[in-house]
Amino acid sequence: MELQSPNPFQELLLKAPLDEHLFCGTGKAVGKSAGIKFLVARDATMLGQDYACLIIRSSFQALLEIQADLLKYLSAVFPGTRYSTADMTFRIGGKDAPYGSIELAYSAASPMEQVRAMTRLQGRSKSTIIVDEAGATPTILEFTDELAGVLRGAPTVPRRMIMLANPGGPAHSELKARFIDPLPFPLEHMRPQRFYSDHYQRYCISLTANASVNPHIDWDRYRKEIELMAHGDPDVLEALLHGRWGDLAGGSAFGPVWSPRRCRHEIPAEYDLSGHQPAPFVVCDWGMSAPSAFYLVVPRPPGLETPKGSIHFADELYTCARDRSGRQWSRGSMLTNQEQAEAVREWLERWGLAPRSTRILADDAIFARNGSPNGSVAGDFRTAGVPMSPVGKNTATMEAGLGALKSRLASTRKNYDAPWLTWSTRCAAWENTVPSLSRDPNNVERIAPGQVDHAADAGRYAVVWANAKWRTGRTNVRVW
Repeated sequence: MELQSPNPFQELLLKAPLDEHLFCGTGKAVGKSAGIKFLVARDATMLGQDYACLIIRSSFQALLEIQADLLKYLSAVFPGTRYSTADMTFRIGGKDAPYGSIELAYSAASPMEQVRAMTRLQGRSKSTIIVDEAGATPTILEFTDELAGVLRGAPTVPRRMIMLANPGGPAHSELKARFIDPLPFPLEHMRPQRFYSDHYQRYCISLTANASVNPHIDWDRYRKEIELMAHGDPDVLEALLHGRWGDLAGGSAFGPVWSPRRCRHEIPAEYDLSGHQPAPFVVCDWGMSAPSAFYLVVPRPPGLETPKGSIHFADELYTCARDRSGRQWSRGSMLTNQEQAEAVREWLERWGLAPRSTRILADDAIFARNGSPNGSVAGDFRTAGVPMSPVGKNTATMEAGLGALKSRLASTRKNYDAPWLTWSTRCAAWENTVPSLSRDPNNVERIAPGQVDHAADAGRYAVVWANAKWRTGRTNVRVW
């Protein structure tokens, strides 16, 4: 049979050192998945029996494509290669694996499935881990971090992790923060950059490319097809076509409506919020082992002509853990309720506001009795000088709340007859977690479980409360 030859991008992959992590964040149709067979064949030739590779995809069905491609190619390059469906392992070159082995595994999507997948993989020793379609799994970096102990072996055997991803997936923000933001220069087509990763404590290489390197693609025709997928959004077009890692949405929940370019706004520095009307308010999604998300919401934000009913997230208080790689958006800081209340007071004081004179709306669940001396979580905050009110989220279903949130995002700076939602760049957790949320496959109107949705929940509370019309007598006056 005639063996396929690598394209220019795949040749570039083969030039990367064997002992440095490699991140390939490219546009679509570049040939990342097809390049895996060239990488493993070359590495198996060099390392022989010491080569032990683990290839990860998000689901079992996705692995079947890789399995078929590898079996066809490795059987031709290494006669005698065997594949066992029992343990999903290639023994390269024959039963005794003279050129090493390749194991296939999946990361899964839900937290419970990931726990099972992780349990199966613990205790192995691998020289290489390849994560294909890494951007498709929201928690892929947490999964691979827990898997780091599998990269072990003789000191003379190089060990590395290779991550292949497209920008714009559910893990867009996390991958960007780890592999793109530390780069000294903007990442350009076919120009890899090397940097020292504080997280991995080793050198990593990041590179991107577009489909013009793929000889099997009609570049001009493919570009027109991608333009249709982008729906006129230039950021999405740059991501899908050229592999640009900008501030765009990656998850299926908010992807079509998310646009920082349209929705960012800053309140004038000299503006005094204490006298603003309608009065600012705060929304909260409480957590302890999980993060707490507080947003200072300003109706009819100053400095921007907005339709009636528009709101603005002026600031954010997001209590989460930190490590040497930065803020861990999915893990709480374990602050007590009293400590969180003190943080809220200090946070509001920066804006000239006080908790007792500012309406603070929180998840209805924290008002339930929990056996604490103060009766509930809300009671703890009230005792600490931060009284809260229930947001009344039961007045709208989760589906309705998310729909209203998406409607505001879609309308901002486009539809002047519908209310907008804008936010400040101070809202780091909002920009890093909301765009990567994906839909629940069982109910596309909901967000899939197990994701970092604390900021999105707080934002939903703000929209649900702002959309409620509080009537007095026969008037239509909104009470803020």
